[in-house]
Amino acid sequence: MENTTSDILLWQQIKKGDISAFEKLYDSYADVLLTFALQYTNETSIAKDAIHDVFLDIYKYRSGLAESVNVKSYLFKITQRNVLKKHKSAQKTFSLSTDYDSVILKELSFEDTLIEEENHQALNSRLAFAMEELTDKQRKALFYRFNEDKPYEEIASILGISIESCRTLIYRCLKELRKKL
Repeated sequence: MENTTSDILLWQQIKKGDISAFEKLYDSYADVLLTFALQYTNETSIAKDAIHDVFLDIYKYRSGLAESVNVKSYLFKITQRNVLKKHKSAQKTFSLSTDYDSVILKELSFEDTLIEEENHQALNSRLAFAMEELTDKQRKALFYRFNEDKPYEEIASILGISIESCRTLIYRCLKELRKKL
């Protein structure tokens, strides 16, 4: 991609703050850049926003622009970068918004609250019954791990077993409790 004489002149005039030169550059490249941008996204709005940002930045930072630049190459490269950045940003925003949209908040009625409490109590009583069926060592291991938040190394030391045995013991306890619940 080579610079044309008109591109070089427009660039120099833009650096000096000439609005008409800026408009000519925009008119010369906007459609070509849009076609180019649509190769990276199928969202026309993202492509147009990226191109507008390119030209906005050129005008905004015109005094700091390099003297000799391949204008066409510069415009294509910056457009590509902006489109990819905007496309990535739009995907993140979409995935976040869909996560929030799927959450439905509702006010619980008195009956709903009672039912929820009864279910919670029933689960707790089943858990207590299942815990009673575990050995003393298994109950201690679970107590230290989940109530005391002790690491496996410390639990193993307290129970006088190896760390691997401690991990296996707790894993099997949880597996057994899940099965019973």
